[in-house]
Amino acid sequence: MKDQRQFLRKALHCTVSIFDENQKSVGVMADYSDTGIMIASYQAIAVNQTFHFSMIDLPGNSGTKRSGRIEVQSAWCDKINTTQFGTGFKLLKADYSAKQMFQSYDAAQQT
Repeated sequence: MKDQRQFLRKALHCTVSIFDENQKSVGVMADYSDTGIMIASYQAIAVNQTFHFSMIDLPGNSGTKRSGRIEVQSAWCDKINTTQFGTGFKLLKADYSAKQMFQSYDAAQQT
C-alpha cells in the first residue's frame, strides 16, 4: 500500500493502549503524526468509520497513568504481520488531556 501521509511519522517511547467506548482494548498506538495515528491490533478495523477512543499510557515508567479521549476516522487497514493488523486513522478531535499526551511524545522525540 502506498504511504499517503502528509506528515512525518513519529515513534513512541512508551506504550499507549487504545480502548473503545466500552473500555474494550482495541490495540496499541504504533506511531503518530501531526494529523493521525496508527493502531496495531489483532482484529481488522472497519475503514471509513468514526470512532471515539480512550488512550492510556504510563510515561517514562513513572507509575502515573495518563488518559485522554480522541475522535478518529479510519482511513486504511492492512495486515502488518502474521497476527496483527495496522490501521491508519485521521485525528478529528482530541481532548485537553490527549493533546498534552501528544505534546509529551513530541518532547520525548527531541531528547
